[in-house]
Amino acid sequence: MNGGERSSKRQGALVHQYASGLNTAVTGNAQAFGFSTTITATFGAISLDEGSLSLIELLAFAVSAIAAFSLLNLLVARLGDEGSNAISSRTLLIGTATDFLSVGAGLGVAIGLGQLLDGWLPWALGAFGASLVYVLVQAVEMTLGREREQNSRDDEARA
Repeated sequence: MNGGERSSKRQGALVHQYASGLNTAVTGNAQAFGFSTTITATFGAISLDEGSLSLIELLAFAVSAIAAFSLLNLLVARLGDEGSNAISSRTLLIGTATDFLSVGAGLGVAIGLGQLLDGWLPWALGAFGASLVYVLVQAVEMTLGREREQNSRDDEARA
């Protein structure tokens, strides 16, 4: 093997390693990034409507965002669907590629509640609604990602 072939193989290996690292970075952060964006934008949207918040309103915001996840965790535990927890990196990438839908839906709910409610209620219900809707829409995105991956496998098997 000459120097040019060795250099080409090394570059190919580096590109593969970088792609692998990028995959890990993206899939490891995709869902948290989408939720962080949703809850941060929710805080900003409600702040625009309601102005400065009190410590009680801040606590209501934080607790209600967590409560939405807790409620969904209990629902999933009750449904007992442990076997389908593992999703592939490809499904996650496909599913979170449309995160603008789940982020937009969650933020839309928060903005709507912020317009309709006053006082501490937008802080509590806005965070709860945004969190709940974000996760529910993201579940649809993951379902579609899983379906797309399965269809690709089926197409490859037929080819």
